[in-house]
Amino acid sequence: MQDIKFRTLIIFALILFLSFIVSKIFTASTAIIFLIFALTIYLISHIFWINELSKWLDKPKSTEIPDGKGIWQDIFSKIYKNYRFESKSKKDLATAMEQFIQAADALLDGVVTLNESNEIIWCNKRAQLMFGIHPRKDINKPILHIFRNSEFKNYLEEENYELPLQIDTENYVNHIELKVIPFGKYQKLLTARDISVILKNELVRKEFVSNFTHELKTPLTVITGFIETLDQPKNNLSSDTKEIFSLMSEQANRMKDLINDLLLLSNIEASLNKNRSEKVSIFRLSENIKSSTSKLNKKNHKIKFNIDKKLNIYGSRSEIQSAFSNLVSNAIRYTPEKGNIFITWHLINNLPILEVTDNGVGIPKNKINRITERFYRIDEDRSRSSGGTGLGLSIVKNIMLQHQGQLEITSELNQGSTFKLIFPEVRVIKS
Repeated sequence: MQDIKFRTLIIFALILFLSFIVSKIFTASTAIIFLIFALTIYLISHIFWINELSKWLDKPKSTEIPDGKGIWQDIFSKIYKNYRFESKSKKDLATAMEQFIQAADALLDGVVTLNESNEIIWCNKRAQLMFGIHPRKDINKPILHIFRNSEFKNYLEEENYELPLQIDTENYVNHIELKVIPFGKYQKLLTARDISVILKNELVRKEFVSNFTHELKTPLTVITGFIETLDQPKNNLSSDTKEIFSLMSEQANRMKDLINDLLLLSNIEASLNKNRSEKVSIFRLSENIKSSTSKLNKKNHKIKFNIDKKLNIYGSRSEIQSAFSNLVSNAIRYTPEKGNIFITWHLINNLPILEVTDNGVGIPKNKINRITERFYRIDEDRSRSSGGTGLGLSIVKNIMLQHQGQLEITSELNQGSTFKLIFPEVRVIKS
């Protein structure tokens, strides 16, 4: 731009200089006529090139940009350069958009973008099938006018999107899981996942486990009954035989506990649609735990409770009690005689947290991430002597997952462990 200004000044200076020469050779009036004529020619040339530019701007694709003369050569060159850059940017953007649409259409989940009024801006092919959206007719229409479902309507209107929504539908799939993710200024991303196969597989698995455990319970009950019958004082059994019967009875009872835990774990994992919205008082659960632990606590542990009576949550009472009981039982099993166990229920950073802390044997750091696996043993001998099934922490972890919470474990070997049940803020019952 600086060069164009300089060249324009040079041309004006040249015209003035020539006019001065003409005034010296001829008359002043002749010089003025020459100046007017030269400026007129210069102005006409600009008008001409402006007209050529206007023609090209009207149809930039069908006509070539003029070469131009003088300063217009530079102007046309810069305009054409910017035009090519813009054309390339548009082409790249169109290519990227096409690739995005192809990728979105390849997704197994339905994706819909909504504006602040919940009107459809865009959707992929999967969403069209799931919601019954017509790609041309239904754009800019409210999603609730196309996909009519009372649960979904309440979900959108309440604007509490922390938890997904699972509903039944008569469209392309039978069961879908919906999740709304706000983005931008007022827009929302609605995702829909087909969970029909998952629910079916979970049902099959649940039925299998239920039938399997039921078939095992019957013979175990018979065996236990025979052991109790034979192990009677009137039979005058030898000490060695009594020891054998005692061991058999212990293992049979352990098998019963294992079957019950397997069934419980299966029920928890399969209950995707279970309504976990009961009012749960952790204080009342702790009172139940106190009475049950008094029978289990044979090592005279010092168990202290610090429970916020006013802090209640929404959830499954039976599942939370099971998780609570498992943590306390573990603490009792793996804490030496007369050890200390602290149980705390409080609110930290708006998150309700149940903590069980002990000064027991602890867990090696390299094994903390694995102890929630089914049947994982830190020490086979220690685990067997403790009487656990190897499923307790797996049950706790799955219960927390079903409550959108997490199990957090910290431990120091030979120092003790802390187990935290961290629930989401949305489950707090506000008084």
